[in-house]
Amino acid sequence: MIFHIAVCSPDAGLRSGLERQCMEFFARRADACIVEHLPDTDALLRKDGEGVRYDLYLLELSGSAAPVGLAAAGELRRRGRRAPLAFVARTTAHAYSAYKVDALQYLLLPVRQRELSALLARATEPEYGPSVTVNTAEGLRALPYAGIEYLECTHHIVHFHLTSGEDVPTLSLRVPFSAVAQPLLADGRFLQPHRSYVVNLAEADLLSAGELRMRSGARISIPRGREGAVRDAFQQWVQQQKYSLK
Repeated sequence: MIFHIAVCSPDAGLRSGLERQCMEFFARRADACIVEHLPDTDALLRKDGEGVRYDLYLLELSGSAAPVGLAAAGELRRRGRRAPLAFVARTTAHAYSAYKVDALQYLLLPVRQRELSALLARATEPEYGPSVTVNTAEGLRALPYAGIEYLECTHHIVHFHLTSGEDVPTLSLRVPFSAVAQPLLADGRFLQPHRSYVVNLAEADLLSAGELRMRSGARISIPRGREGAVRDAFQQWVQQQKYSLK
């Protein structure tokens, strides 16, 4: 795998430093990455318009009241780019706004290798992180946790709905659904709001009365007796993500 990273900053020294740190991270994995230097957000959006896609966006935020990096990130999200995105900045002033555009991390300058490595480890999780092995009609498939939006069990078959939009059905189960769900629920980001569903809270978009809406638009019903527990879990997850940006 070659991981493609866009580093967007008017500071050539910062771009070079981040590239060196990225290279060090992937070298330790005996893997490779390509870091593209972009001097401003206009260049970033122009590349996107030309069809260039990245596995990670690293954008510097200026100290202005309305950094152009935030606007560019919002535009990427509006265009449907769901790749991990992170900011580097000199103050925490825009951390909350970064969360609103679904940033994976908000790093303060100077960026330490340990902090950038933690970010890259999260960004590369679909390739390197935990996965679940699923027995399908085509054979065994390894599905990364980060790529799972939610599970749905119906008629003894579990449908793994992926963030890519793919539906991966298992063969007919010979074990309870709880046995399939257990390793995911132990991970911390997954929640079982209904006996037939397990959802990835990282992919949840909106909690309303009686249902949880996912980013794909799927709506997961919540039994009345579970609404309080689901609300508490969802709020706790949101708070944890907000704090991780600081």
